[in-house]
Amino acid sequence: MLRHSLVALTLVLAAAALGCAGTVSSEPPASAETATSKAPIAVSAHGPVKLFGAALGDVPLTASQRTAIEGLATAAEARHADARAAGQDLMSTLATQIEAGQIDRTALQPKLDAMVAAMQKAQPADLGAFEQLHAILTPDQRVAFVDAVAAHVGELKDKMGERHGMHQWATDLNLTDDQKSQIKDAMMARFKAAGHDMKEDWKGAKHQGKAVMDAFKGDRFVFDEVAPPKDVAAQVGRTSEHLLGAAEVALPILTPAQRSLAAQKVREHAQNADGHSFDIP
Repeated sequence: MLRHSLVALTLVLAAAALGCAGTVSSEPPASAETATSKAPIAVSAHGPVKLFGAALGDVPLTASQRTAIEGLATAAEARHADARAAGQDLMSTLATQIEAGQIDRTALQPKLDAMVAAMQKAQPADLGAFEQLHAILTPDQRVAFVDAVAAHVGELKDKMGERHGMHQWATDLNLTDDQKSQIKDAMMARFKAAGHDMKEDWKGAKHQGKAVMDAFKGDRFVFDEVAPPKDVAAQVGRTSEHLLGAAEVALPILTPAQRSLAAQKVREHAQNADGHSFDIP
């Protein structure tokens, strides 16, 4: 559960970026040349920009299309810098608390607030940029892009499972069988008492993500018509509650050495979140 919550905290940021309504309508695709080529876009970017750039690398693009899309990616990367820094600050502070064996929600709240504010600030332009991407691509390219996104998301999920599986966490932290049982029982009891099933959040995000990407294949793509508005603060709040709740349950069961190992893994996760920060379910 701790692993799922850690991953969910990062995944939810991209879901928020693509899960709110926008106002920019699509325009007829521009295509001045006929020669196309395939090459990765925004290879040094992070999060969703890196994911979309990798997917676009599988789509044949003209020179003018590539130039326009690179411009969108560069602007998006700059917009996301504050949110990325705020997220790393949050995870770094959380890691320090895990190592100390005590979660201080009061100290974490300003970090969460800063992350949410940065995400909200970037959203309008993010949505507009995605609609501009739709206008730049031809119908066939849109379909190829959506298919490529699905393929890259599948690869990222596989890698995340390999690096962050519950068994891997248990192995890395050297948990005893008794500790595994205690943590599992305590977490299940906590989440049951909370009365909120995170699987429902995932189902909703998956359904909406599919609706967005399916609509992207069409001739008309307007976020307002595809995805209902979401409360980013509430969404991040729910995910962080799962994360912090899991940490609060596990910490008393872990030894000091295990807490240090867990803190190290959280720090590594924060620093290496580029390629799998966000998912388009």
